[in-house]
Amino acid sequence: MMKSSRRSNIFLIPVIFLCMFVSFHARGQTTQIKNQKNKNGLITHELMRRLVVFPIQADTTVSKEAESTWWDIREKLTESRRFLVASKNFMQAKDVFESRGELNTADVIFLGLRLDSDALITIFLKDNKVSMRVYESVNGLPLWSGDIDLHVAVPASQQLKEASKKLLFDFISSVPYQGYVVTDNLIGRPVYSEGDRSIFKADIGIGSQIRVGDTIELIQIQTDSIKPLFQDGLQIQTYAEGIVIRSDRNIITVEITRKVDGFDILSEALVRVPKEYTRVKELYGIHSDATKNVNLSLFQEEKPATEKELAKKPLYTSIAWLANLTLMLLLAF
Repeated sequence: MMKSSRRSNIFLIPVIFLCMFVSFHARGQTTQIKNQKNKNGLITHELMRRLVVFPIQADTTVSKEAESTWWDIREKLTESRRFLVASKNFMQAKDVFESRGELNTADVIFLGLRLDSDALITIFLKDNKVSMRVYESVNGLPLWSGDIDLHVAVPASQQLKEASKKLLFDFISSVPYQGYVVTDNLIGRPVYSEGDRSIFKADIGIGSQIRVGDTIELIQIQTDSIKPLFQDGLQIQTYAEGIVIRSDRNIITVEITRKVDGFDILSEALVRVPKEYTRVKELYGIHSDATKNVNLSLFQEEKPATEKELAKKPLYTSIAWLANLTLMLLLAF
C-alpha cells in the first residue's frame, strides 16, 4: 500500500506543476491583453473596480479595533458603488483570509489571480504608524502608498479607525478617474448616435457632484515606473472630450465634442471629470499626488512661457525672498 501511495504522489507532482503552468500562462495572456506595452515601453493601466481588502495586520492588543476598522473600510469603499469588494466568505473559501503587510510582486500577482481582482489593499499597524498599500493585481505594481504616524500619548486602539479612514479617503482622492464607459444593453455598443451627435454612457457611482454641463474626458493612463502609480510616474493622455447632457443616478450620458483620430472608445474606458477630481482631492487628499506628471491632453502641445512671463519670474522670486526676510526680522524682534 505504501509503494502504491508513493507512486501516486510521484505522478501527482507533475500534474500539480502542469496546472500551475497553465494557470500562470492564462494569467500571462490576460496580462498581455489588458496591459500591452506600447512602442515606448509604457504599461497601460486598466479600470480598477474589483478590490480585495485584507484584514488589518496589528498587535493582538488591538485585534478588536482592527476587525471593526476592516469592516468600516469595506463599507466606505462600497458606498459609492464604484468598487466591488470581495466578501469575507469569498476570501475564506479561497483560503487567503489573513492579515498582510507589504507585498512583493509575486505575491500580488498570485493573490490577484486567485481572487480575480483588479487591486489588493493591505493595512498594517507597526511602530505606532498606520500604513496602507494598494497594488495593481495584474502586473503586481504598487498603485498607492500612505502612512500616518499616531500620537504617542493616545492609545493606538483609539486612533486606528480614524487614521485608516483618512488613508482610505486619500487613496480614493488620488484615483485619477471617476467612472468608466458602459455599453447600453439595448444598443449593444459603447458609442451610438442621437441625430448628428455621438453619444456614450458612463457609470460614475453615486454620491458625486457631477452635473449636466460638466466637462468629461476619456483618458489613457500609462507608466514605466515601479513607484506607486497614482503618486509618481503617472502619464495621463486625454483622447476624447465631451459634455454631460443627462444624468440618471449613477449613469451619465455624454455628448462627444472632440476625439483624437486612432483612438476607439471602448467599454470600460476610463472617464475623468476634472471638476469632480479637484473637489474630492481638496476635500480628502492629505498626501502628494501625481498631478505634476500629468499630460492632460493630446489635442495640443503645451505652450511655452512668453517673454513677459519669463521676465516676471525673477521679480516673483525677489518678492518672495523679501517677504521671507521681513518675516524673519519680525520674529527676531
